[in-house]
Amino acid sequence: MTARRSPALPLLWAGLATIVAGAAMSLQGRANGILGPVLGHAVFAALLSFATGLLLVGGALLLSARSRAAAVRLFSLVRTGALPRWMLLGGCSGALVVIAQATTVPVMGIAMFTMAFVSGQVTGGLCVDATHLPPGGRQRLTFFRILGVLVVLAALTLGAWERLVLGVPLWAPLLPFASGALTALQQACNGRIRAATGSAVVATAVNFAVGFLLLLALTGVLLASGVRWTGFPGPGQWWILLGGVLGVVFIAFTSLTVRRLGVLLLTLFSLFGNLAGALLLDLAVPLPGSLVSTTTVLSAALVLAGIAVTLMPAAGSLRGRGSRTRGPRRGPSRRRRGTSRGSRGRRSAAGARTRSR
Repeated sequence: MTARRSPALPLLWAGLATIVAGAAMSLQGRANGILGPVLGHAVFAALLSFATGLLLVGGALLLSARSRAAAVRLFSLVRTGALPRWMLLGGCSGALVVIAQATTVPVMGIAMFTMAFVSGQVTGGLCVDATHLPPGGRQRLTFFRILGVLVVLAALTLGAWERLVLGVPLWAPLLPFASGALTALQQACNGRIRAATGSAVVATAVNFAVGFLLLLALTGVLLASGVRWTGFPGPGQWWILLGGVLGVVFIAFTSLTVRRLGVLLLTLFSLFGNLAGALLLDLAVPLPGSLVSTTTVLSAALVLAGIAVTLMPAAGSLRGRGSRTRGPRRGPSRRRRGTSRGSRGRRSAAGARTRSR
């Protein structure tokens, strides 16, 4: 007799892996926040971050025959106009995220950056889902989604107000908020590419390639205008070059665990890991702008609560339940009518045989 494996264990490991992936994103923000001042500009830091990510994803693309075939399919779709060219520009939003990390993390810390970014992401997601852009189609606004976004915005206001009182400029929380909102558009575009090609690797490679080209052009403009590349990380700072690698790690981990967790738990676990990692980094290894106070912790908890409310099942599913309840009522009634006609036919046939005898 063999003992059956508990289904809770794979779920637990998937949850822990997703939390680690979320924490990796907070470490990415810290790495890019340190890399910007070392190189001389946030755009330079974003360029190196995207370059390392592009090398990894590009290598995975070249090594996979299935991904190469999906890339050829993407070129064909764009050439024929079946997929609009502007949908390839989602990587521009990713570039803005890294620029926002390198610019604002030294000013207000990774915890506040994460809260502002997530708040923008949830708000942008609410707006984008109200359009026909996402591959899953348009989602109507519900009470819980609107309430959750309002809770998240209130939490951001609470945390940002404390920073503003201490002298942090207003643009500091607004920049990651805007980049988070545009990330929702980026995710919708990447989702369209993935749905059209059947490959997450191709969608990710397009994201990194477009962002890298944009950052390369911006770097050229900055260097031509007199901005100097002031240095390069020393031997003890090698880890701050891993921002792009950490982004790929997040994508790889979540693509593996989403099948076990589902989108709801995946989102909650990853955001918990992101916020918890950001708070721990600001506590254990604080930067000059880092601040972890009671207000910061309360704001982070409210952000998670608001996201949980946003992800609650939509009340609009009542329509679907109504259609399912009406269908079964019609089905058995037809079967009963068919059965009664069949039984009448069999009785009449039996009577005819009796009379013939």
